Amino acid sequence: MIFARRDINMYNENKEGPTHEQITLRAYQIYLEHGFHPGNDLADWLAAEKELTETLAREGADSSPTNVEPSLQKHATA
Repeated sequence: MIFARRDINMYNENKEGPTHEQITLRAYQIYLEHGFHPGNDLADWLAAEKELTETLAREGADSSPTNVEPSLQKHATA
Protein backbone atom coordinates (compact mmCIF):
# COMPACT_ATOMS: atom_id res chain seq x y z
CA MET A 1 0.00 0.00 0.00
CA ILE A 2 1.25 3.49 -0.88
CA PHE A 3 0.99 6.22 1.72
CA ALA A 4 1.28 9.93 1.04
CA ARG A 5 4.13 11.59 2.86
CA ARG A 6 2.76 14.10 5.31
CA ASP A 7 6.15 15.44 6.36
CA ILE A 8 6.83 17.16 3.03
CA ASN A 9 6.67 20.89 3.54
CA MET A 10 4.89 22.85 0.80
CA TYR A 11 7.40 25.65 1.20
CA ASN A 12 11.12 25.20 0.86
CA GLU A 13 12.51 26.62 4.09
CA ASN A 14 16.04 27.06 2.74
CA LYS A 15 14.73 29.11 -0.22
CA GLU A 16 17.00 27.33 -2.71
CA GLY A 17 14.19 26.37 -5.04
CA PRO A 18 10.72 24.91 -5.24
CA THR A 19 9.90 21.75 -3.34
CA HIS A 20 9.14 18.44 -5.02
CA GLU A 21 5.50 18.79 -3.99
CA GLN A 22 5.21 22.31 -5.44
CA ILE A 23 6.64 21.12 -8.76
CA THR A 24 4.35 18.07 -8.75
CA LEU A 25 1.25 20.18 -8.20
CA ARG A 26 2.19 22.77 -10.84
CA ALA A 27 3.12 20.08 -13.38
CA TYR A 28 -0.29 18.49 -12.82
CA GLN A 29 -1.97 21.87 -13.35
CA ILE A 30 -0.07 22.28 -16.62
CA TYR A 31 -1.16 18.77 -17.64
CA LEU A 32 -4.79 19.72 -16.98
CA GLU A 33 -4.40 23.03 -18.82
CA HIS A 34 -3.15 21.16 -21.89
CA GLY A 35 -6.22 18.95 -21.98
CA PHE A 36 -5.04 15.77 -20.25
CA HIS A 37 -2.70 14.78 -23.12
CA PRO A 38 -0.36 12.00 -21.97
CA GLY A 39 3.27 11.79 -23.01
CA ASN A 40 4.33 15.28 -21.98
CA ASP A 41 5.13 14.54 -18.36
CA LEU A 42 8.80 15.53 -18.58
CA ALA A 43 8.03 18.73 -20.47
CA ASP A 44 5.29 19.61 -17.96
CA TRP A 45 7.64 18.88 -15.06
CA LEU A 46 10.44 21.02 -16.49
CA ALA A 47 8.04 23.86 -17.28
CA ALA A 48 6.66 23.76 -13.74
CA GLU A 49 10.14 23.68 -12.21
CA LYS A 50 11.30 26.62 -14.34
CA GLU A 51 8.19 28.67 -13.60
CA LEU A 52 8.38 28.09 -9.86
CA THR A 53 12.14 28.73 -9.73
CA GLU A 54 11.71 32.02 -11.55
CA THR A 55 8.84 33.01 -9.26
CA LEU A 56 10.89 32.26 -6.14
CA ALA A 57 13.87 34.17 -7.53
CA ARG A 58 11.66 37.14 -8.35
CA GLU A 59 10.07 37.09 -4.90
CA GLY A 60 13.48 36.82 -3.26
CA ALA A 61 14.79 39.76 -5.27
CA ASP A 62 11.72 41.83 -4.39
CA SER A 63 12.32 41.34 -0.66
CA SER A 64 16.04 42.08 -0.60
CA PRO A 65 17.16 45.37 1.00
CA THR A 66 18.97 46.40 -2.19
CA ASN A 67 15.60 46.75 -3.92
CA VAL A 68 14.15 48.97 -1.22
CA GLU A 69 13.80 52.65 -2.05
CA PRO A 70 16.87 54.59 -0.87
CA SER A 71 14.81 56.53 1.66
CA LEU A 72 13.74 53.25 3.25
CA GLN A 73 17.08 51.42 3.12
CA LYS A 74 18.26 53.08 6.32
CA HIS A 75 15.35 51.50 8.17
CA ALA A 76 15.73 48.13 6.40
CA THR A 77 19.35 47.74 7.48
CA ALA A 78 18.88 49.04 11.01
